[in-house]
Amino acid sequence: MKQKKTVDANRKVAKPSIRKVGTMLGSGALCVLTIGTISVCGLISQVRESDADSKETKAAEVTTTTTATERKEEDTYTALDTVTWRKASANEYEIVEVVSAETTSKASETKKTEKKTTAAADEKLDSIKLYASDIVNLRAKNDKNSEVLAVLDRDDEVTASAKTANGWYKVSYGDISGYVMEEYLTEKVPESAKAETTAAQTTTAATTTSKKNKPQTSKVTTETAKAPAKTTTTTTKTEKPSDEDFVISCTDEEFEMLCYVLQGEVGNCSEESKIAVANVVINRVKSSAFPNSVSGVLEAPNQFTAIYGYYNRSKKPSQNTIDCAKRALAGEDNSNGAIYYYAPKYCGGSTAAWFESLNFCFEIDGQRYFKNW
Repeated sequence: MKQKKTVDANRKVAKPSIRKVGTMLGSGALCVLTIGTISVCGLISQVRESDADSKETKAAEVTTTTTATERKEEDTYTALDTVTWRKASANEYEIVEVVSAETTSKASETKKTEKKTTAAADEKLDSIKLYASDIVNLRAKNDKNSEVLAVLDRDDEVTASAKTANGWYKVSYGDISGYVMEEYLTEKVPESAKAETTAAQTTTAATTTSKKNKPQTSKVTTETAKAPAKTTTTTTKTEKPSDEDFVISCTDEEFEMLCYVLQGEVGNCSEESKIAVANVVINRVKSSAFPNSVSGVLEAPNQFTAIYGYYNRSKKPSQNTIDCAKRALAGEDNSNGAIYYYAPKYCGGSTAAWFESLNFCFEIDGQRYFKNW
């Protein structure tokens, strides 16, 4: 019995121990679960805090960059804030006044110089007589590249009305007004002009004397005085041979035109030059690229400016020029087919460059001849 009670007693004692163990295990599991939950929450909180810190860091960097930029801009625009201003002394004011006075003086001197230059450019002359010292172009403006209105022969007379600062005379030549370079004009009267003046004075004196005498005597004296002029006219009369002897058709008027042009272009040059220029005209008449008549070629705009000599009768052709024109029309040809020519002495820039782009034929008396084939 005692033994049975012991077992029962033991059982009674064992039951309470199992309960305690279960309670303890449940409490431990609960503690572990609580601790795990707290750990997970902590980790989540740390992650959130790190994200927040990174965002704050980036925002701080952006703010710092913006602040630095604003500071640079402030430094740029407020650099004058760092300058210490002070009132200038009396001596400094005097220096400023002196410099200002010097600047004003230089400006006034510059204006005076400009006025003098303008005055020199517009210097007027009292219609003085000048003479060409060499063959020279009469241009529309005081510029070497300006349009050529006429070609002055040696000893041709012009009337100068003004002188420019860059070395040109504004002149009148017959009905043409233009500019000629100063270096090609002279006040020295040439011998030919002196001879003409002497002849005119003799004629005038003879006429005056004849008026004082009887009418019969006056008539005889006047005719005698005019005789030399008639002889001269007969000597230089541009008589044209028959058209049958010419290589192209040419009227009396066209032949006279040609003689005047030759005199104006190369009147003081050799016979070879005169024949060459005449053949340039003939070659153009034969070419389909130019007018098919002598007058059409010679009167073409901006081609043979010496045609003005024919219009105003300012350059009468010499007998030698007339003979050369006849020889060229009769078939004497030294042109090698040339249809263009120019004198480098009187032409430059783009004009000369255009001529030199053509096919060169030959050069006579300083004039270069070309063709474009």
